[in-house]
Amino acid sequence: MDIGEKIILYRQQAGLTIDQLAQRSGVSKSTLNKITSGETKSPTVKVMGDIARALGKTLGDFEDGTDAVPAVSREAAALARDYDGLDSHGKRTVRAVVGEEKRRMEAADRQAHPATKVIPLIGNSFAAGLGEPDFGNPWEDYTVPADSGADFAVRINGNSMEPYLHDGSVALGQKRAPKNGEVAALLLDGEFLCKQVCQDFVGNVYLFSLNRARKDADVTISHDAERSLTCFGTILMERVPLPAEA
Repeated sequence: MDIGEKIILYRQQAGLTIDQLAQRSGVSKSTLNKITSGETKSPTVKVMGDIARALGKTLGDFEDGTDAVPAVSREAAALARDYDGLDSHGKRTVRAVVGEEKRRMEAADRQAHPATKVIPLIGNSFAAGLGEPDFGNPWEDYTVPADSGADFAVRINGNSMEPYLHDGSVALGQKRAPKNGEVAALLLDGEFLCKQVCQDFVGNVYLFSLNRARKDADVTISHDAERSLTCFGTILMERVPLPAEA
């Protein structure tokens, strides 16, 4: 087995996803994918050391013939010999320079591969029952993993979307129009709503509660009704059958 195959094996044995390994090791997901796919055949000792520690392994666990991870490079060995010839002041200076360079590289890697990103948490709360009016507090910052596909987030208020969206939970969404049967974040006549959406061929819009015990919270908007409906986007979740399909 080569290095990439061993990383996959040890990751699976540890019950970790590629995202979890990236978070634990501090090695970016793109770097891990390049190593496991074989695109990067000779990862640095530092990178492999970080991966090994995250998996509870040592560098020796990844040694395998020609793909073995070397203890040090030839250049490092030469520098080590020079280091041994320095006096105490020289050795302290070298250690200080190496430490500073490691911190610089780690900071640059964090900047190039941030672990998180900030998206807007829109409004006060998106009602799963009756709407809550928009009091002019449009959003606040909300942090999600950097590789999340979410563009925005909403806070759920009420129980009419149970058991899929719980009261008080935060749901993530994408800025795209929902398809029939998908759940959307909406602003209806100045009130925030989170509902399953369906539109018929005439243009009537139906907003359903996923919790059918709360169908009193459903909303029907006639195509000729003079109501203000704005869609923020589609909630990222599994598809639930429309009431007529159930």
